[in-house]
Amino acid sequence: MRLPWQPREYVRTCDECGTTWSVPARAARRRIRSISSFDAAPRGVNSGDRGGLARQVASIEDANQVWETARQCPKCGSERFTQRAARG
Repeated sequence: MRLPWQPREYVRTCDECGTTWSVPARAARRRIRSISSFDAAPRGVNSGDRGGLARQVASIEDANQVWETARQCPKCGSERFTQRAARG
């Protein structure tokens, strides 16, 4: 849940070429969510439910893709940048 004073998005500026781009707040901080046997098959879940497992894996992959895309400069591909909260 986002609190009212927390920014919805951040602006990043590339240290190499000076390009700026916006990223959603959820992609601004790295949250590590791994796919492990503990996450994938918690107790009490029918191990035959492959559809549920596939949905969970797809959800984690989507979240990681957003972060991977936002961490690089869209112009030069550098991973060195400064970040500040977007105004508004």
